[in-house]
Amino acid sequence: MSLRDLVIDIEPLRTSRDFRAIFIARVVSLFGLGMATVALAAQVYGLTRSTFDVAVASMIMSVTVLVGSLWGGVMADRTDRKRLIVWARGAAALAFAGLAVNAMLPDPSLWAIYVCVAWDGLATGVSVTALMAVAPTLVRPDQLPAAGALISLTGEIGSISAPLLGGVLLAAWGAGPVFAFAAVTTAVTTFLISRIRPLPPVTDEEDEEGAEQDSGSPMVAFRYALRNRVVGGLVLLGGVVAVFNVPVVLFPEMVDRQFHGDEIMLGLLYTAPAVGAVLASATSGWIGRAARPGGLLLAAAFTGGLATVGFGLSGHVAVAFLMLAVGGAAGTVYEILEYALVQHSTPDRLRGRIVSVITAQGTTGGVLGDAEVASIARWFSPAGAAILNGAVCAVAAVGVAIAVPGLRRATLPREDDDTPEAPNAPEAPDTLAVPDTLAVPDALAKDAAARPVTESARPSDA
Repeated sequence: MSLRDLVIDIEPLRTSRDFRAIFIARVVSLFGLGMATVALAAQVYGLTRSTFDVAVASMIMSVTVLVGSLWGGVMADRTDRKRLIVWARGAAALAFAGLAVNAMLPDPSLWAIYVCVAWDGLATGVSVTALMAVAPTLVRPDQLPAAGALISLTGEIGSISAPLLGGVLLAAWGAGPVFAFAAVTTAVTTFLISRIRPLPPVTDEEDEEGAEQDSGSPMVAFRYALRNRVVGGLVLLGGVVAVFNVPVVLFPEMVDRQFHGDEIMLGLLYTAPAVGAVLASATSGWIGRAARPGGLLLAAAFTGGLATVGFGLSGHVAVAFLMLAVGGAAGTVYEILEYALVQHSTPDRLRGRIVSVITAQGTTGGVLGDAEVASIARWFSPAGAAILNGAVCAVAAVGVAIAVPGLRRATLPREDDDTPEAPNAPEAPDTLAVPDTLAVPDALAKDAAARPVTESARPSDA
């Protein structure tokens, strides 16, 4: 395997002007949102001295992101997706502006914070879903894994650096200026996306009969997922992975009871999955060339489950760090291939609604997973809860591999296949240079669409 096969493939950035614009917008947004997340938690706790109130703000965000994702999925299949994203990011900028104004008042209002958080959650849910739905119209089918890897890499780097930078700025300036910075970066995102071409839903010729029968209901997409072995298998496995994922909520208790460490050790554990994820994204060139991407995705889910089991069994923090890093890397391979397989296997007329289901899984799965693993930890132990979670993920991967052979055998277009250009894709320059109309001031170098996040593409990803 050559070095070229390992290094992340940046061809989508070279060949698609619109994907390049959305990529830059996403980077800008991720930094603003990551910094605002730190400021929000600090401000709510500073006003109330209550962890419960901080959790309420997080719950409001999760619920409204879920609602926005489901509604955004329907709208993304009915209207121009570029216009939908622009309106959603513009609404998010207003939410951050509201947080900034409230924070600068002599007596900031907690209810105003909750209202702005709810407004931002709705806008973020809509934009995450719409942005995920447009990718296949911006790059060639064989470039989908590379596009997913680029999106994943920026998300992980942003999750590491943006909160750190947010903490520094929060200490220096306070919450108001940090929220104002987030509003500016979101406005920059809105401008960048407004410069791309219109992105109406596209009906494939072979899918015209289905398009004629499509009422626009979310149930149409649900029935398609049940019939399609690849998408159905991904939805089934994705639900398990979302709930029984790496048990981050256990980290503080495990550091205290199992590793007998301090806050520095806790920070290392939180960083470990992101370190593995960044390494996997940066060396992801080989993923798009895999002969059986469906089988590789199942292997990644199985490996991630075993890594979580290893984390629960570890008796030393160095082993725990390694297991979490392996889990983070396996999770990134899974997410890259899930992104590519969902996009490739879903007709454009349904893509917004199918993506909204995937996004909703990540949002609700995280909340349910925290409650599940916390309950198991109370009955047994934190280590036992981690082992159980990992075992469930590994067994689910094996079960889906056996029960859904269509997913195990799923393939993606290869670069050497006779694949057409992306629909309506403009002729692109061969260089990575950004057109003058998309230039971003250096001081504002980075945004969000979606996680789960993702994101992943998680909820906070532009």
